[in-house]
Amino acid sequence: MIVDAAPVRHRFTPRKIALLSGLSDPSTCALTGVQSQFLAALDADADEKIALNFPYVPCAAQASRPPLWLASWRNFHQFLSARKPRYRHAASRHWRALADSCDELLVITLSCGLEILNQCIDANDEQRAISVIALGPVARKAPPLDCTLVRGEGDRIAQWFFPQCDVVLSGVGHMDYLRHAATLHLVNERLCGNTSKSSAPVSTSRNAR
Repeated sequence: MIVDAAPVRHRFTPRKIALLSGLSDPSTCALTGVQSQFLAALDADADEKIALNFPYVPCAAQASRPPLWLASWRNFHQFLSARKPRYRHAASRHWRALADSCDELLVITLSCGLEILNQCIDANDEQRAISVIALGPVARKAPPLDCTLVRGEGDRIAQWFFPQCDVVLSGVGHMDYLRHAATLHLVNERLCGNTSKSSAPVSTSRNAR
């Protein structure tokens, strides 16, 4: 597994922004075209952005575009694998390399990326300036961090895991988040220091999961 590779030594910057999702193509950490476009559109300096997906291992190969059924199966497999000791141990090394390379970290998770994050963090992370925007969250619970749960009205998968979220986006399904202008607006608001959870087109308070 690519998670077994040695962690990257990231150059230190005061702030970093990273995407964290399951890998539809588990042979490479390269971002998809949509992920790259979304990251490029964020209001932050280029050197703050991690231009790879978790576990952030540089790869020569570009991400392939597997059929939806195969991509879904691979992500489901990573969701199940995330709690296994071998995966947790390997993944936590990559997470620690990222978290220790900055003073402030914004992680944008997609789908089962939130479950992977849950398995990487430790108690010390709760005291650090780490915030999470979880898009279409698929996880057993929310992390004990500053976390905004974001679900599209049409996302039945995330709704099963989190019936109540902080923000609900109109007209968004499970595969649509990074293509939707409201998502970009929400993340850029956070980067600009606006931490309000009510700036999206439709919002609801999180009071149960």
